[in-house]
Amino acid sequence: MDTTAAEVPTEASRRAQRLVQGDAEHLPFASGHLGLVVSSWTSTDVDHFDLMISEVARILRPGGRFLFYGVHPCFNGPHVESTDGRRRIIHPSYREARRHRSAPWWSADGIRTRVGGMRHVPLAEFLNAFCTAGLRFVHVAEPDEEPVPYAIVVVAEKP
Repeated sequence: MDTTAAEVPTEASRRAQRLVQGDAEHLPFASGHLGLVVSSWTSTDVDHFDLMISEVARILRPGGRFLFYGVHPCFNGPHVESTDGRRRIIHPSYREARRHRSAPWWSADGIRTRVGGMRHVPLAEFLNAFCTAGLRFVHVAEPDEEPVPYAIVVVAEKP
């Protein structure tokens, strides 16, 4: 029996009472509809991070919060070579804000190779996306016990 991906139940559809699937750059919600939006590990997988953040701001109601957890723009990406668990080498490609199909230090069977790379968003572009969308930073954290963090957390609010 041949089934399409849309017909195959996912873990999310089994657990959720209601599941909505949509494009992060064109979210399927009315403006001012939600009080909370959560995004996890998305900045590297959308072509226009700024459009995604603008969409989040659009669908948040005033006082609504956005929780972003994802790749740290400075210390994770195609410009970062991990040498061991505690050290990383930052290469000059950091400023190349584009989709990177490969990096010399990515493993041949790693996730980035399997999904066709990632889009790197430098720190200034990352932070400015929130500001341009009209969101106010409430809290920023760099979780991890590593000396150099892999992730960043941003809590932002729509005024």
